[in-house]
Amino acid sequence: MCVRRYQDPFLRGLLCCLAMFALSVNVTGRRVFLTEWNAHNSIAQNDTASAPPADSEHHKKQTTDHYVLLSVLLVLAIALLCLIACAVTMRTAKSMKVKKSMKNIVQSSPKTSIALTEVKKEEQHPELVFFVEEEERFRLENLLDAGADMQNQNFCSSLYKVQLNNNVSYAVKRLKKLQASAEEFDRTMTKVGKLNHPNILPLIAYNCQGEEKLLIYKYQNNGSLLSLMERYVEGKRNFPWKLRMSIAVGIARGLDHIYRSFQDSEIIPHGNLKLSNILLNENEEALISEYGYSNLFDPKSVCLLRTNGYTAPERALSEQGDVFSFGVILLELLTGKIVENSGLDLPKWVKAMVREEWTGEVFDKEIAKVGMYAFPLLNVSLKCVAHFAENRPSIAEVLETIEGVVDEDLSCSSVESSPRDGHVLYSVAEES
Repeated sequence: MCVRRYQDPFLRGLLCCLAMFALSVNVTGRRVFLTEWNAHNSIAQNDTASAPPADSEHHKKQTTDHYVLLSVLLVLAIALLCLIACAVTMRTAKSMKVKKSMKNIVQSSPKTSIALTEVKKEEQHPELVFFVEEEERFRLENLLDAGADMQNQNFCSSLYKVQLNNNVSYAVKRLKKLQASAEEFDRTMTKVGKLNHPNILPLIAYNCQGEEKLLIYKYQNNGSLLSLMERYVEGKRNFPWKLRMSIAVGIARGLDHIYRSFQDSEIIPHGNLKLSNILLNENEEALISEYGYSNLFDPKSVCLLRTNGYTAPERALSEQGDVFSFGVILLELLTGKIVENSGLDLPKWVKAMVREEWTGEVFDKEIAKVGMYAFPLLNVSLKCVAHFAENRPSIAEVLETIEGVVDEDLSCSSVESSPRDGHVLYSVAEES
């Protein structure tokens, strides 16, 4: 009965095997004990009887040992078969779960036919709402019938890679646990869908079906900035200065466009900027993803427990919060250190190095080659991660500084480091 409480097939199989092994040992032990007890009792009751020959006793003992050994081997063989069966079952179940998950997105379980009719009229949108005109149109059924490869899953969302019959791959984000109504979700997605910028991942289409919401994007084969950084740290690829600056200025331009496109009351902060949410297109240009729905979750929801290391101390959805997160990303590009999945407090580490006047040791080996150009970016990144929100610059000010460094870099035919680069021309901002 206790085994039924475990849903994992592997754990259930393992527990069954352990139980069978324990039972075998118990039964075998009882047999040996009873055999010895009966033999001892027989000898005690027949003192006058002649003792059996030594060879006969030895033969009986060997026979008993053989039975014990065979019993143990039999149990181990059964246990091995159970483990193999459980492994096959678990693999099959996982495959079926991914395959069926997309199918179950639009399925609902209404209590009555009247309730289902009301939902369809008031809340559900049976077809996809498209924003990108040049994309080939398709129906929701085409999306759900296609093969789906789960990329990521958490408490509030799932991400699938879906390839349609035209061999075009899409990223399908399935949202749940949203606090917003269908009408509010529609209004928000309409604003996000019209947000057109080369450094923001465009929302191709969406679908609102009761509590289930689908967001459809073009799948980016080059992956994320996180995967690029990880390959660089592992020595599997280069990550030169110009590419880092191109990515940094792209992120800043995308954020600046977000905060320039809406009135103050309509601005939707990103709220979850990090390396894995910066995708790279075919030219390795930055695309801000996961934008537009952070304000649709309950503020107390676990869905808003953003990644440690990127979240501002005030933990607010605001421009200042996004500036803090961008400052951390900029520090990662300068130092070559990865915050995501490591728990590293990178702003604290960099500030400590600056206080100890070891500023030159902060930079990654690739950044050390460019000398003085890295120091103004270190200055602006430290301002971005200031403890108090009012001490941080606006994203427009950050963009202006970064573009100035990039323009100066491009105006030079070559960049060479010297022992005095940066240490004389630039000073690092004090901790605030």
